[in-house]
Parts: sequence; C-alpha cells; structure tokens
Amino acid sequence: MKICLLADGESIHTVRWCRHFYELGHEIHLISFKDVKIDDIKVHFVNSGNIKVKGGNWRVIFKYKEVKSLVNKIKPDVLHALYATSYGIIGALTRFHPYIITPLGTDILISPNESRVYRSLLKYAFKKVDVITSMAPHMKQALLDMGVSEKKIIDIVLGINTEVFNRKNRSLPKNEFVIVSSRNFEPVYNIPHFLNAIALVKEKIPSLKVKLLGDGSLKTELIALTKQLKIDDITIFMGKVPQNKVVETLSQSHIFVSVSLSDGNSLSLIEAMACGAYPIVTRIPANIEWINEGINGNFVEIGDVDDLAKQILSAYQNLDVLINKSIIESDKIIAEKGTWQINMKRMENVYKKLSVNVK
Repeated sequence: MKICLLADGESIHTVRWCRHFYELGHEIHLISFKDVKIDDIKVHFVNSGNIKVKGGNWRVIFKYKEVKSLVNKIKPDVLHALYATSYGIIGALTRFHPYIITPLGTDILISPNESRVYRSLLKYAFKKVDVITSMAPHMKQALLDMGVSEKKIIDIVLGINTEVFNRKNRSLPKNEFVIVSSRNFEPVYNIPHFLNAIALVKEKIPSLKVKLLGDGSLKTELIALTKQLKIDDITIFMGKVPQNKVVETLSQSHIFVSVSLSDGNSLSLIEAMACGAYPIVTRIPANIEWINEGINGNFVEIGDVDDLAKQILSAYQNLDVLINKSIIESDKIIAEKGTWQINMKRMENVYKKLSVNVK
C-alpha cells in the first residue's frame, strides 16, 4: 500500500509513524513544511518559511496547490494528515480521497476556541474527510461539539511501543532522588509551575535532581528562572534526546511530573508509567484517562504550585509503598488500551478498508 502523510517531519510522532508502516512493508511518502531526512522514507519538502511551534501558521494554507500537485504525482492509496490545523486543512483543500485526519490535541482543544477563522476552516476540513481518528474521549467530544458526524470518528489511541518503553533496565540511583519532566518548553506545558514547586521542596529532599527532557521557545526563560529560584544547581536541561535516552532517563527517575494545561493523549505520561516513574500530573481529561488517583499516580490542579510541592514531598516520603501498586495498575491500563503495536494494527486495517471502499 502507498501511504502519504501530511505532517511535521521533525515530530517524533511523525517519524515513529513513518518508520512503523514502512517496516510493515508499505511505501511511505511524507509531505512536510520541515526540511528533514528520514531513512527509507520519501520526504517531499514544501517551503513555507518559518513554522512556529506556538501556532499561527495559517499562511501555509496558501501552499495547498503545491501540496495538491505532489499528492497527484504520488497517487497514494490513502492520504493522512497528522494534526488538524495547517496539515489537516491543506489536505482537505487537495480534495483527495480517501482522506484521514488525526488531531493531536491543541489543534482541536484550543485553536478553534481562540480563533473563529480556525474553527471555520476546521469545520470545512472535517466535512471533506472520510475518517477522523480520536485519541481520547474528550477529543471525540470536541469533534462532536464542532458538528462532526460520529460515523466519521474512529477511536485509536497512539499508545507506546512496550518493547521499548518498559522496566527491564530500571535502576534507580542510590545517592540521588530524581524527578523528571519530558514535556517541551512551550506555554501549554506550564514548566514554570513545576520549577516553582521544585524551589519549595529543594531543602526538604536531600540529593534532589531535576531532569528536563525537551526543548522549545521558552528554554532561555526557563534557564533564567532556575537561576532566579536558586535551583539551577540541581536542574539539568538535557535537550531533545533520542528515544533510548528517554527510556534510560525515565528508568532512572523516581517521579514523573507533567503540569500541562491541555493534552490530546499524553504519550509522555504513558511512557513514564511503563518505565516505572511515579506520575504526578494535572487533573485534565487526557491524564484522567490513565491515572487512578492514589493508585498509580496523583493529580494536582492547574496553577496550584503549593499542592504540587506537597504532592512531590508526599511521594518522596512514601514512594516505597506507592510504587508497587502503581506499577501493577499502570501495566494493566497500558495493556488494555495503550499499546502502540495493537493500536497501529487497527490503523492499518482502517487504511486497507478505505483504500478499497473509497474512490
């Protein structure tokens, strides 16, 4: 099967998607506004200038004719956009079928509420699509609220590769207590909230180390904040690291913290659960799907720095008791709905069905 993806070539989700379906024997083409190289994948770069992570890239829509020309030359069996705004809208403008859109979070949870233009364009795109995949109930509800027919929506969680993310090599440092965040340095992930809480517990947790995996537009600001809070001596900015390093870091961490304001389906959380780090996360719909409070993690309210500090300190003091039942519950939840290999088999079946039935 020939599959054409419209997606951000720098995104780990895109790379993982391309590699997975290529390794299943499919011919994969990627049309992206990022000039990247991915081994064995035919990447078609469309130059749209500087693409901002924060959004506001609506001008890329004017590139739809170039994208349409590429799609017509590729002649795929299925066209699939990962992200509803930008790529999803442009895919709809090509009028190619069969066409799939997979929203990833902000694109349907935040953008349409902040911009009437985006909302109108998304409604247009969703009318033209054959299938929309939803990663979580709250995302499905957002689609329904925008008038999408339930018949078009298929529930498919991305999930994690449990052959990669697991506790086989879990080994906690004996002379450090490690807290990790693997969220990027963008406003939606609310990293300053986390750092302010760390400042409150620094003197109460001996040998505390904080590891930040990721990068983003707020990096300089966050480095300055660690100095201002006098936690720069215990905070390590690790940058964007390869997947094996993510696994290694999570496997050597006691607590995982995510204080995101919004999420589609938090793969970072599921990865941490699989590697055995105890989760403390914001009480948002994306996290509620994966955490049973007090069993395999704890919730904090958005913006409540004092409570986050209290939860971190409590987890530190009671981790030996918490971790055993946490691991059992997390393994059960991941096996039920969070395994990449199983969920992508469902996605492959969607591709096959559409390529036969939709002309």
